[in-house]
Amino acid sequence: MILYRTLIWLAFAPVSAAFVVSGAEGSAEWQSLFNGRDLSNWDTWLGPRPEASDDSSERTSPIGLNTDPLGVFSVVGVDGAPAIRISGQVFGALTTREEYGNVHIRAEYKWGEKKWPPRHQARHYRDSGILYWCVGRHGAGSGAWMRSVECNIMERGVGQWWSVAGTYCDVEGRRVTLELEPSIPYRGERPGERVILWQPGGPTVVARVSDGVTSPLDPERPHGQWNLCEVIAWGHTALHLLNGRVVLALTNPRYAQGGRETPLRRGKVQIQSEGAEVFYRKIAVRTLAQVPGELWGHVPGGKDDESGFQPLFGKTADDGWKQCGPGHFTLTNGVATGVGGMGLWWHTNRMFTNFVLRGEWVQEGDIADSGVFMRFPDPGNDPWVAVHKGHEMEIGDPAPQDPTWRTGSIYPFAAAVTTACVKPYGQWNHYEIICDGQNYSVRINGQLVTMWTDPQQRSRAGYIGLQNYDDGKTVRHRNLRIRELP
Repeated sequence: MILYRTLIWLAFAPVSAAFVVSGAEGSAEWQSLFNGRDLSNWDTWLGPRPEASDDSSERTSPIGLNTDPLGVFSVVGVDGAPAIRISGQVFGALTTREEYGNVHIRAEYKWGEKKWPPRHQARHYRDSGILYWCVGRHGAGSGAWMRSVECNIMERGVGQWWSVAGTYCDVEGRRVTLELEPSIPYRGERPGERVILWQPGGPTVVARVSDGVTSPLDPERPHGQWNLCEVIAWGHTALHLLNGRVVLALTNPRYAQGGRETPLRRGKVQIQSEGAEVFYRKIAVRTLAQVPGELWGHVPGGKDDESGFQPLFGKTADDGWKQCGPGHFTLTNGVATGVGGMGLWWHTNRMFTNFVLRGEWVQEGDIADSGVFMRFPDPGNDPWVAVHKGHEMEIGDPAPQDPTWRTGSIYPFAAAVTTACVKPYGQWNHYEIICDGQNYSVRINGQLVTMWTDPQQRSRAGYIGLQNYDDGKTVRHRNLRIRELP
């Protein structure tokens, strides 16, 4: 879109410039969740007392919300500074009163000495955890926690994922029997225990409600020392970090409800009480516009298979597609070629909301220009509707004057970080675009090049289209297909 870029850039320069100035991460300032004096930023929830009792109702009824007769949660001084003490005597949680979507959570913790039933025996590791994107009622999980995604804080297993109230997710790894894998730090708590071992770059498997996911890494410091646990949750992706190292990555956390999958993308934060004394300090959150750039290499690539994808091209150029504006597309043997323009060839059969869009393109000369449009309304005969009301993945110059003109950028808002993965002119390239809520990510030939959250909150549903541009250079498209997300 070289000739009309000037007008678009003038129209959108303030927004794009603001994004660039805010830094690559686009992150907000840290918000402390612990004031050092009391628990006024939190609600407390305690499940049933674990101690044996002749009163069956006491064994099954939760202590409840903001009622803490045993002092499970308190503020104490540790190492000369205030900290939150969680005794662990009763399963439960501290819960934020605010909800968070794309979020970076961090907290320092260290273990105390006391362990409580039912996790008091030697074979039980000390246990707590950070739960995020917590939704629904208190006590839905084991009578103690909200439905959520877990970053476990457990001796030899910090960063683990376990299902809470019926959640599940996708992870790269393989199923193992711990007794047969002596190199895994987490040794299990029962004979024959099976888990999924996280293996970055491995096959993607579904971590079911009955599964647990553990890490091959254990950078936890010795007992009695402070550790830093972090969660980075953006879009459909979550990274768990311990003392600066990524120890787990997962995608697509969700749960089944009413016969449908429901994604987890927003909710409260909980810190668990789970049978062990533990101290927390320096608890803070910040909202994210993307995963911090230095961690992009840890973001899973998603499922490699083509299950669930539906082709978008028909048998002819007007089979489910329509030209808007000047020029046209031809479709021969599944290859769509743009001629003239600037125009928009769009798929008229239906609108899409959350999805993974895959396709291939080839540029047959330098700076041959095109683009993939998404989530725009019916354009009538005005191709600028897709520009102003949807979003475009740019296909253009690998070394342009403006970085948002690079191939793989979400033009003109978020520049692709590299074009080194784009093949030479005349060779076919593959792209994958994920649209999930207001979050957009782009991979070119398997490499993540763009992550961006739309601050304008443009439409979350719309049509798919391709751009034809009259620059005398040919761009061809093929194998355009889509898989809808919940």
